[in-house]
Amino acid sequence: MSEADKHSKTEQPTAKKLEESRKKSPPPLSRDMTSTITLLVSMVTLYTLGGYMLTSLKENTRDLLGGMGTVTLTPITVNSILMQQVISVGAVLAPFLLMVMVAGVVAVFIQGGVVFSTEKLTVKFEKINPLEGIKRLANKEAAVEALKSIIKILIVGYVAFKILRDEMEAILYLTETDINGIFVFVSHISFKIVIHTCGVMIVLAILDLAFVKWNYLQNLKMTKEEVKREHKDSDGDPQLKGKIRKMRYERAFRRLKQIIPTADVVVTNPTHFAVAVKYDRNKMAAPFVIAKGADHLALRIKALARENNVMLVENRFLARELYAQVKEGEEIPESLYVAVAELLAYVYGLKGKTF
Repeated sequence: MSEADKHSKTEQPTAKKLEESRKKSPPPLSRDMTSTITLLVSMVTLYTLGGYMLTSLKENTRDLLGGMGTVTLTPITVNSILMQQVISVGAVLAPFLLMVMVAGVVAVFIQGGVVFSTEKLTVKFEKINPLEGIKRLANKEAAVEALKSIIKILIVGYVAFKILRDEMEAILYLTETDINGIFVFVSHISFKIVIHTCGVMIVLAILDLAFVKWNYLQNLKMTKEEVKREHKDSDGDPQLKGKIRKMRYERAFRRLKQIIPTADVVVTNPTHFAVAVKYDRNKMAAPFVIAKGADHLALRIKALARENNVMLVENRFLARELYAQVKEGEEIPESLYVAVAELLAYVYGLKGKTF
């Protein structure tokens, strides 16, 4: 991407752009966050199960060495012993390995989950092109990763140096300690270094995750023209939408021209709503709403009623209730029977008919 392109991409990515990006490839993960969570869980697991694991491995080794004198070594027995040891050691290490695997999966989900994409399965020859590889190594992202690695090494090195310096007096006395004491001391120092390092790494991982997310969104930024074009594609061409609205309106108006002349009365409120009501005692159990409209459509209905000598009656309450409660082509509800009956009786009386 050229500098000009970068400067022109000033708009935040739309939801559609983010979704398309996730389909092509999952959002980038913070390697620091993944490694820190995995390391922390590993150390907690070792601290919790370390004694059990060490005791089990000691007993397993003792049993192995103790039984060597009673077994005739042949290819078959050696193979059997090796299989038993693999199973025994695997059973001891399984809880630790399982926790490490779970930690890795959890770390991925915390950062945005797993996205399965066929895009990753597509062979891209530029990825195996040596020149493209050199370009990737020389880009800004690679430089940032290298800088982060150097910072981490310096910080971890400083933490380890400070702890070892504070324990220097105890280290000098190791020459007078047996092998078991040395092992305990080294384990204690190692655990202390890792715990302090994890504390620092958690802070660095949070900062790295924030940077990775920010950089991801920066790379997905769009130009104003791209945003406008995407909205146009999503919402539809305004001119086309206008034509569709016009066609729908014309179709509805043609229908009204056929229906309104058959109405017995049009109830208005008087400006916002207009509802056309029809009743045929020989065919209908109750009056029907055959057409209704609000605002501009209400004006059309009233105009058609005047053109076809259909009586207009102003009744604010009844017009609102009919418009809100009854769909076109449905009977009026029982709650409005009396009001509509009085209205029709009034209209029929003016026309000299009986209701």
